[in-house]
Amino acid sequence: MFDKGKREQRHEKEDAAFNKMLLWLAGAVVVELIILLVKQVYVNMLLGPGVATVLMYFFQVFSILGVVLAAGGIAWAVLWNKKGKPVVLPCALTAAAAGLWVLSLFTYQLFDVGLNIVMLLPAVAAVLIVIFFLYQRVFFLNALLCAGGLLALWLHRQYYEAHHTMVTALFIAGFVALAAALAFTFVLRGRDGKLGGVRVMPADTSYVITWITCGVTALTMALALALGVTAGLYLLFALVGWVFIQAVFFTVKLM
Repeated sequence: MFDKGKREQRHEKEDAAFNKMLLWLAGAVVVELIILLVKQVYVNMLLGPGVATVLMYFFQVFSILGVVLAAGGIAWAVLWNKKGKPVVLPCALTAAAAGLWVLSLFTYQLFDVGLNIVMLLPAVAAVLIVIFFLYQRVFFLNALLCAGGLLALWLHRQYYEAHHTMVTALFIAGFVALAAALAFTFVLRGRDGKLGGVRVMPADTSYVITWITCGVTALTMALALALGVTAGLYLLFALVGWVFIQAVFFTVKLM
């Protein structure tokens, strides 16, 4: 009887997690549709050149304003967290501001090319959402780092020759993000997976594969810059192979 009750509770938790995953995936689909609508209005001028011009000025302003709003949202969430208040609202608004900033920045700077790049992000997010809900948190972190590396390698292959300054800047940001992730895992390791009283990772989490992931991702990105666009394709496949190896490893751990 007791075992039956535990099974029912486990099934309820699994159903709740599955429903949350579906909601997040639906959100990714909605974002993709919004980006497609923006492309039709802004690039193809579906509603006329006047509306496209208004959007251009909006993207110009928000490509700067978005950073300020996102930073303010992060400060708001941290402040509410310290006071013990729920942070769902500030986190949601911060995510919306950050997403709109990315859309504005790429669209204003690169026009239709920028929109093509941004259209990839919801698809990547959908894969990461599935990993977050089905696998261990450490695999989600590793997948997030690899996704950034794969995006950087793809951008390098597609747009480096025409937009080398932009791609190089993104690579530099990627190296900084990898260094920050490395430092972040060392902090979590020293605090048994907690950060500011919040349980981020299980206490017994091993970060060795995450450290290897940071190294592999940084190495493939550095080699792409050093060896050129042609080598970037092989490096992209190498990083995909590393993700596949991790997927097999963490799937076995779930069994």
